[in-house]
Amino acid sequence: MVEATEQRLSTWPDGETRDMESEMQDLTLEILFATLFGRTLSPGEGENLREASDGLNRWFTPTSWLMPPWVPTPARREFSESSERLRTEVDRLLAEQAYGSQQTDDDRPNGLIAMLQQAREASGEDHMSKDEVEDQMLTMIFAGYETTAAALAFAWFSLATNPEIRREFHDELDTVLDGDLPCPKNVDDLELTNRIVKETLRLYPPVHTIPRQTTEPVEVDGYRIPGDEQVHLSVIALHRDERYYDEPKSFRPDRWTGNFEEELDEYAYVPFGGGRRTCIGRDFALLEATLVLARIGQNYQFDWMGEDTNITIEPEITTQTKNGLPMRIRKR
Repeated sequence: MVEATEQRLSTWPDGETRDMESEMQDLTLEILFATLFGRTLSPGEGENLREASDGLNRWFTPTSWLMPPWVPTPARREFSESSERLRTEVDRLLAEQAYGSQQTDDDRPNGLIAMLQQAREASGEDHMSKDEVEDQMLTMIFAGYETTAAALAFAWFSLATNPEIRREFHDELDTVLDGDLPCPKNVDDLELTNRIVKETLRLYPPVHTIPRQTTEPVEVDGYRIPGDEQVHLSVIALHRDERYYDEPKSFRPDRWTGNFEEELDEYAYVPFGGGRRTCIGRDFALLEATLVLARIGQNYQFDWMGEDTNITIEPEITTQTKNGLPMRIRKR
């Protein structure tokens, strides 16, 4: 994670304005790729994966929610085409991974996919079909980089528009890390940085709505919902509910001090879902976001270059903005 971040930092000229939403997507895709395959992206691979993922993301539009499932809306057609395109990419990557492992005498698996393949071969059992492996890969690629990228981009936006908190953030990095690189051993010592990540996930949850299927009729706040009905929980609305949060629309990392989280309702904070279907990548995403935020913050700070701070959120699967998040890069 830190190595990929270092490579990204080397491409940032001091004083240049860039879209942090796009920059963080590139970075988290590089980190995910290195984690899964143990290598860097080849030229063009990142663009192909991002374009296909963008098509999947746009399926989650209000028009698609309102139409019956058999209606071929433009978003659904794009979703189907992007899904096939992404599956083709995944099939190629898995084939390359298998071929590469046959061409080396090194028994050490390089990347998560190689580790899983080695474990499956060692057990002598084939628990997953080829299609099931591809499905899992599709999920990892689609859900494993855009969500963390959104959290990081909105964290930079929140810091850029709250200069006092930004100053405290940089002070913590200078004091606690004292020039050392952030790592899993010292990341828990970055108390404010962890609170910044937590507050960003509250105010701008990477997945803004959670779909669920009712198993029986239920009444919620006077509304009766029949059984076998799809419902969508608005995570943004929940995370900005005054019943649970003071000044819910304000960026306040300090709210996560003391016993606040322990006293909070169990399902009032669900950036990764809740219950048995909590996101399996939660711990990885939190570690990645904190490490990347800390490493970049050691060397850079960002100035908000948008017209105003009232950003428009697009209703897609992951929380994204309509016009990006332009920021000026400044070396510290």
